[in-house]
Amino acid sequence: MATRDTLTAKEASCNSPEDWAALAHEALAEPVDAEYAKKLVDDIAGDCQFTKDLVAVATVYKALGDDVQAAELMQQAEDYCMSGEEQIALAEGKFKVLGDKAGAIAAYEQALKETANVAPLLELSKTVLKVIGDKDFAKKIYAKAEAKAETVAARAAEYVKLGQAAAADLRDPAFVAELYERAAAKLSAPADLLLLANSMNDPIRARPLYTKVLEGSNDVQSLAKLLEAAQAANDTSFVKLILEKMAGLATTTPDLLSLTDGFMTLGDAANASKTLDAAEDKVTSADEMQKVVDATARHFPEDTARLERGRQKLEKRIANQARYVEFQTLENALSSVKATLHLADRVAVELADPFYAAKLLDRAEKMLAEEPFQFSRTQPLIVAVDKHTDDTAWLARLLDESAAKTTDFIWFKEVVHTAAHLPRHAELGREKARTYLKDWEARLKGGNAGVYDYTKLAQAVIADLGDATWGNALLNEARSCAKDHYALAHIGQLTAQAGDAAGAEALYLEAAAVCASGEACQQLLDRLKSYELPEAQLRKIYETCGSALTSPADKLRWVEGITESFRDRAWAAQAYGEMEGQFTGADKARFHQSRMSRVGDEFYPYRHAA
Repeated sequence: MATRDTLTAKEASCNSPEDWAALAHEALAEPVDAEYAKKLVDDIAGDCQFTKDLVAVATVYKALGDDVQAAELMQQAEDYCMSGEEQIALAEGKFKVLGDKAGAIAAYEQALKETANVAPLLELSKTVLKVIGDKDFAKKIYAKAEAKAETVAARAAEYVKLGQAAAADLRDPAFVAELYERAAAKLSAPADLLLLANSMNDPIRARPLYTKVLEGSNDVQSLAKLLEAAQAANDTSFVKLILEKMAGLATTTPDLLSLTDGFMTLGDAANASKTLDAAEDKVTSADEMQKVVDATARHFPEDTARLERGRQKLEKRIANQARYVEFQTLENALSSVKATLHLADRVAVELADPFYAAKLLDRAEKMLAEEPFQFSRTQPLIVAVDKHTDDTAWLARLLDESAAKTTDFIWFKEVVHTAAHLPRHAELGREKARTYLKDWEARLKGGNAGVYDYTKLAQAVIADLGDATWGNALLNEARSCAKDHYALAHIGQLTAQAGDAAGAEALYLEAAAVCASGEACQQLLDRLKSYELPEAQLRKIYETCGSALTSPADKLRWVEGITESFRDRAWAAQAYGEMEGQFTGADKARFHQSRMSRVGDEFYPYRHAA
């Protein structure tokens, strides 16, 4: 029971108007000392500068029955109110001091506008419920918090906060259920769905979410967390479904032995036998083999053939343990991806142990995952997985991830080349290569692709898949974009490489027809010479170039090209003669100078007269 003496002793610890107001409220508790309470707030009322301080003091005057002073302070509090936080304090004062619920809601509305993140929004909702008990307005705040949760990276964690807060504060099961349903519809990652389901603390309502997690999870680690939840709920039918899916994904002896124990707990000896067989097949050490033998003796003691087989394998392991110890010593010293892949090669050859090799390859993959992606470093791992394992799912995943992470065509075509030339799993590799190339083609057609985007893709299709039909279709796409002789000639060369000589010549002639100057004709001719075309074909194309020219100056440059590139004076002389009448004035002098320097002996014999 507080007295003035005990309260006075507390004055030294008061550092703000809120502290003084709290002390005044203590004075108004039994035994009531209204005089002391009034003295406390009278001394500080004039010093208040912030909304929360004014509201705190106003509550004391309200308790003292001084409604006029309380209202005056509340007006000052509203005048000084600037931030969302102050609006929250103002709202509480309006409701508790003035009894103005509408005014309180208006202040909360303003606070809601100025509050953006999930955590402060949930605090605002909790305050609204505590102060005015308005569930409808609290739900309005939740709607904004839910919309904000959709935009953040850790959406699942934010939805969990929403659900747990709603369950604790609103006490509206229907609203909470709807909130979880909306959250579940917006999440897809198994880890996110599992987090959401576990937060519900209701296995029956969470079962649909757990089912989605089961359907979406494709690794043992994720499913192990789901298994824990199902076992905690004593849902044996669901536990069995999880174990069955894990059995299809598990690749190591320890994981498979754990699944064997799980199946036997359910009384499912058939599935336990399958996982025990798989565990035996994937043994990588004498210790693991010993554990397989122990599990066999524990779960299938009547299966003498299985027990004997396991014991024989264990003896062989122990007999060769020196080699295994040697390799495990090397393994423990590994520090680079390259060395790990090299050791995997040795294990596969010297020990003929594909499971130990696969274990090393898995380690190499984990090391790569810690570095920025570079396909040049991932490619040797893909080749090794193809060479030393029959795990097509692993191989396909490595290829798919590489294709997804490669954004420039230079490395993309390396991914395609690697896939298309896998030695052991050739069919899978070619199928993957085709898929990646099709996806790249779709991206080209959906964007602003140019000539060379299509020609590069066509080269990859022809070189790595040998698909001339598809390659030519891509070259036709490139042709529709081509605007100059460079592009058309390049497409022509690729068409020839695809085996379509006639189509290539048509493109070369088309390139010749778009040459707008004599210099362009020379550029085209130089390029075609680099393709090592027959001279007869070059002449035909060059003639087409000349036919397309209209300017006398360009035609003159074209004729000069005859002597430079073909050294055919007769052809040049004929061409000079055919165009002589097209030149006048200074251009005519230029013409004669050109003809004299190129084929002058025929047209200007006087140069040699005595």
